[in-house]
Amino acid sequence: MIKRVPFRSLFTAVLITMLAGCQRGTNQPVQSPPPAKTPPPAPSQLDLNHPLAFGSKDGRPVVTMCTERIVEIPFVHHYLPHPFRGRLLDVGYRESEIVFEASSLGFETWGIDIRPPAVEFPGIHYVQGDITQYAFEPHSFDVVIGLSTFEHIGLFAYGNTAKDPDGDLHAVQAVHRILKPGGRFLLTVPFGQHGAAEWYRVYDHAALLGLLRGGKFRPEVESYWTKKETMQWVPTPWKEAERIDSVSSVKGVACVVARPLP
Repeated sequence: MIKRVPFRSLFTAVLITMLAGCQRGTNQPVQSPPPAKTPPPAPSQLDLNHPLAFGSKDGRPVVTMCTERIVEIPFVHHYLPHPFRGRLLDVGYRESEIVFEASSLGFETWGIDIRPPAVEFPGIHYVQGDITQYAFEPHSFDVVIGLSTFEHIGLFAYGNTAKDPDGDLHAVQAVHRILKPGGRFLLTVPFGQHGAAEWYRVYDHAALLGLLRGGKFRPEVESYWTKKETMQWVPTPWKEAERIDSVSSVKGVACVVARPLP
């Protein structure tokens, strides 16, 4: 014979069983399985070298720093060849937005850096290597960009461990080898009293022209800028700009469009 249990008694037994499996004062079972593992969240932004840094003052957002990138990035865009077609190489692209912008504008875009790429982006060919040694095909690029990069090459910067005092010259010579005749080399470097910090060089006018001539380039456009106060960058004659101290901190920048010599 089947013994029937009153509904009220059954409900009470089930309720007691559920409560016995719960911690006092919580709604989670004592033996509940651990939550499923999820991948860590992606970073909200890359470590890009933006022209402006932001902070706060008296509870309000403010700009705390304005670097030479405020000059360099517009200069590069101004002198990119139009229409936006052809093969473009960005040397030391890892912290620059230029490589993404060039690809979006329509160039067949390449980037080379001694560090691995931080993010994938449609249309960009990433190369991890040293521009002075990498075997690109000769005369294979229409544009080469060196945005605040060549002053570091061969010094102990950004993970480089092989010192080459003439690394900047060897890099410019490598650009000459891979740039097409009539191609365009867009170069920006710190400018002021000739000297060097541990991880970057500063060029005066003679040193900059010597670098270009040593790499078999002739300057077509020269633009010099210096920093006034903390935020403003102004165009400055090179004879005046090369008197400033950019070794302790960069207060001057040279922007050059150069063409390869035969």
